[in-house]
Amino acid sequence: MRRSTALQLTLLITLLNAGILLAPRLSLRQSTQLRVVFLDVGQGDSCVIQTPTGQVIVIDTGNRSLDGQDDMGRRVVAPYLRSQGVQRVDLLLLTHPDLDHIGGADTLLDRFPVGMLATNGQDRQPNQEEVVKRATQTGVAVHHARQGETMDLGGGVVAQVVAPIGDDVNEPTNSHSVVLRLTYGASSLLLTGDADTAEEERILQGGTLSSTQLLKVGHHGSRTSTTEPFLRRVAPKIAVISVGKRNPFGHPAPATLERLNRQGAQVFRTDRQGAITCVSDGASWTCRPYTQ
Repeated sequence: MRRSTALQLTLLITLLNAGILLAPRLSLRQSTQLRVVFLDVGQGDSCVIQTPTGQVIVIDTGNRSLDGQDDMGRRVVAPYLRSQGVQRVDLLLLTHPDLDHIGGADTLLDRFPVGMLATNGQDRQPNQEEVVKRATQTGVAVHHARQGETMDLGGGVVAQVVAPIGDDVNEPTNSHSVVLRLTYGASSLLLTGDADTAEEERILQGGTLSSTQLLKVGHHGSRTSTTEPFLRRVAPKIAVISVGKRNPFGHPAPATLERLNRQGAQVFRTDRQGAITCVSDGASWTCRPYTQ
């Protein structure tokens, strides 16, 4: 049976059980490490996860120009994947429909075989509707991530969908962001998309969120995300902020930076340090900025 057919069958079976399993496969990147690279896509988000068994997961794809002629998928994400010898994206997950998170998705769908596209379910939002349509036309399975699902990403890496909570796809896009908590041995990572105060409060009320070593700070360090109660629960040792240089929004907000400082988190920023590479051996994280 061809690998693509086997993977599709595996995905179908596990989706019926409200989860996602990415079948192990050979890769030049096989190792004992989990590697997460927070790419410098300016004022936007994109990170690439490579598991010990060679699975490749892309979370968000950065922005695109208003005329659609240029995007961060073409400029940054695809070139990075090619530089790593990646020939296939096993899972492309878009946390929510804002253009600075999904602007490069069409490029990736055009340039790489994609095993599955996962979204927050707001597929009638104009930007996301276009991406979902393209994925469907090219035979890529589309899945709506829901709280409580787990994803076996291979090599002992497991992702739990922490949010979105509830099925109200008409709420503000940031409030319906996909939030993922990854574990690999004793190490952990929380990816928050643009989760805002409202979504953070719902997550806390759910009572299932545990402390996490590495935090991708929500909404580029906006003052309306990464609240004090949320930080106390997560208690990160390391925080990564994906943010553009001299952006017009004032991100990251001084108040957010102060909260992270009080928490004692080591802060990395893509606007000042470029791409941030974080590697876990299953016990802890080591993060290295592109520029020292």
